[in-house]
Amino acid sequence: MFPAAGFSAGLDDASEFADARQALSDGLPGVAAVKAERLLNQKGWTSAEARRLATFAAEAWAREEQPDRVLALAEAHELDDEVFWRAQALALKGEVTSARKVITADDQEPRQPRTRLLLAQIFAALGENSAARDEIAPLLATVEEPLRQQASRLQTELDLSDGKPGNALADASLDPSAKYLRARAMLQQGQSVAAQQLLQTVQSSATGGERVQHAIILLQADILLQQRQFTEAHDQLMKFLDTTVTTDLWNEAFDLLDQAHLRLQEPRELPEAVLRWISSGNTPQQQPQPSMALIKATSELRGHALFIVAKWLVAEKRDIEAVSLLEALLQMAQDHPRRADAMRLAMELHAAQGADERVLALAEAWRQLSGGASATVDFTAGGMLFRRGDHRQAQRLFQNAANIATTLTDRRRALFNSAVAAVLAGDFTLYQSLLGQLEVVTSAAGAGQGADDSAATLELEKALFAAAKRQPEAEPALRAFIRAHPGHPRFADASVTLAEWLLMAVPPRVQDARITLDATTAATTLSQSQMQRIDLTRLWLHDAEGDLKELLVQGAAFLKAWPKSTFVPEVRMKIAGAHYRLEDFASARTEFEIIARDYPETSNADTALYFAAMSASSVMSAEGRVRALATWEELAQKGGPLAVAARRQQALSERAQGRLNEALAALDKLLALKNLDVEQQRMTICEKAEVLLLLGKTDPARLDAAITLLDEFLAESSLPFFWKARAGFTLATARHDAKRDTEALEACYNVLRAAEITPPASPADYVWFAKTGFFGIDLLEAAHHWEAAARLAEQVAQRRGDREQEARERATKIRLEHFLWDGPAPTPPKVLKLKDEAEAKPDEPAESAPKNTKKSMR
Repeated sequence: MFPAAGFSAGLDDASEFADARQALSDGLPGVAAVKAERLLNQKGWTSAEARRLATFAAEAWAREEQPDRVLALAEAHELDDEVFWRAQALALKGEVTSARKVITADDQEPRQPRTRLLLAQIFAALGENSAARDEIAPLLATVEEPLRQQASRLQTELDLSDGKPGNALADASLDPSAKYLRARAMLQQGQSVAAQQLLQTVQSSATGGERVQHAIILLQADILLQQRQFTEAHDQLMKFLDTTVTTDLWNEAFDLLDQAHLRLQEPRELPEAVLRWISSGNTPQQQPQPSMALIKATSELRGHALFIVAKWLVAEKRDIEAVSLLEALLQMAQDHPRRADAMRLAMELHAAQGADERVLALAEAWRQLSGGASATVDFTAGGMLFRRGDHRQAQRLFQNAANIATTLTDRRRALFNSAVAAVLAGDFTLYQSLLGQLEVVTSAAGAGQGADDSAATLELEKALFAAAKRQPEAEPALRAFIRAHPGHPRFADASVTLAEWLLMAVPPRVQDARITLDATTAATTLSQSQMQRIDLTRLWLHDAEGDLKELLVQGAAFLKAWPKSTFVPEVRMKIAGAHYRLEDFASARTEFEIIARDYPETSNADTALYFAAMSASSVMSAEGRVRALATWEELAQKGGPLAVAARRQQALSERAQGRLNEALAALDKLLALKNLDVEQQRMTICEKAEVLLLLGKTDPARLDAAITLLDEFLAESSLPFFWKARAGFTLATARHDAKRDTEALEACYNVLRAAEITPPASPADYVWFAKTGFFGIDLLEAAHHWEAAARLAEQVAQRRGDREQEARERATKIRLEHFLWDGPAPTPPKVLKLKDEAEAKPDEPAESAPKNTKKSMR
């Protein structure tokens, strides 16, 4: 805050105004403001006197940290240097972007010194250190104390922020603020012990004011964090927060407490004191008759406690509880400093839970809070739409956020996301434009090509996206990035993705993948996560080679080397799968059950349960079959993506054990599922008909049920040939068992007629075509319809397949045995020799086979 301007002699003669000035001098700005406003409401002041009174009242309310009262005065009265007071009030409200806009929109030149200093402070708060330095440079040489001293201290703060501790170390002043800054500089240089000692001298002197003392306590906690004394830092921060009535460093204190808490050893419990702060404030705030100031301080502390507990709940994946706390915070005071942060986090959680309407409502509330367009809101809303798959709308919001961003960092981040969304939306022309903008911003910000949101990283993201979509340009894009950026922090990511691409080729390019992985390991310094991913990719490499035994060895080595890796569930799945394929079902079951038990929240959990049941059923033990059925029932009850497969396996298992009624019940449950697609429904109906067919051997009514079911099924005109053939064969079998052979033969005939229109196009089609054809031949032979049987066999032989020759030989056999041949008979196959021919003596030639004439056929 800065001293008020002088007042006219007439106003100075007013005793009430003298009292107001004395109150301000005595550190009672609220009293001074009330007195000044009372005077202001009196009649008879000249316009100049009213202006000066209003300006004094604005200063007093600003010192009292009542920014809304300052803004109200600015709306109702003219103020000296009104731009400064409006901006000061907005800054006090935490709306630094709006404060900056007020100052920069004013075309008054040159700016007043205190306005220039305020703008420098705003730039510093926004991270625009270069602009802040430009504003304070004139103040360091031309203005008097205390503005010059404040400008000098701000310059030191900027130096520390930029990692340049020189000025702070050179300042030998005994002023507590200077010592505090020197301690920060020492800490930057790794001199934590010296920094602690210096801070202790300031603390013991009891000088510098409460704010400096609070800042020292927090810096001491920060030192403890850097020394990895997390418990000590946590305890010190808890003590500070539980014994401090009010401070303007709540944000910093709670941020440090957040860091300390999350670094404590697991399992972590929510501190009881923090939960108490949510309901009633800290220890000194719990007064029987609190003042308005204490009520305000308690409310602010409660809001901070709500926000930090919500963050901790999010870290524990307890999002629903976290959202309720954030919503409670949003119902509190509209000017709470954590309100914007709470809105952002609530928006993210609501978006993850699909509560889009609430997200949009919060976004609108945020825009109102910020007084118009907000890069942060557009960025957050864009992220929500991006996660929902609305990439075009997300791209527009990200681009808008980039256009109104106030820092190069925010603009670079928004441009990066906008370009990624453009790629996903398929707008590659726009992507190229955004890439050009990003290259300019990356260069201007000095971020370097290795930054997370640099142009080089964007090119990598595009290549990774192409690889994920199996687009052919992925491989050249990955190779180009690897050649151009060998020193990029994500060089290994590109190399591993290329290796994965090569392994997924058809056939897998195993040797190229091995060379790529070996070169990656040798060419760059790897992070632990990158080393883990390389080891994981090598497991895929062994899998692609079919070297399952080596996969088991390397998988065990991975688990030993990286027991806490996030890839552990995936590695265990590879190990379990290798055991399963090696038909070591006991070991496979053990591994699958470990995954399901220890990693129930992963995407592999249900799959592991499913294959644990498959392994249990494959060992052919009574206990294994019971366990498998129970597991499949559990998966089916969950209704997840494996519910259908679990029900089907349940039915197959029951059928294999001869428990046909139980199998039928499982199939009925399967047909009742709403998420059963058309192909699964067709398969289930055919399986149900087959079970009914088996039950019909002892219960004729079941045969009728099977026939009815299949007749309805075959009435569908759009059935592919596969289903016509499979259902037709089953229908023919059911009708035959029901002693309805003519109708059975009709079912076979229908399948062969369908084959003339839509010939079998796959091995599976041909299997059912051939089975139906041969069954029809059997039916005709049983009825002694030899000619028809031979013709049907010849019809089957016309279709190319693995039973083609068998059908041809069957037709020949029928014609030869039943004298149905027109014209010269072929040489009979040896297996079809006539008995007389086989027994003929060498000197007695066998009689010729009788000629087959139409007359003899009749």
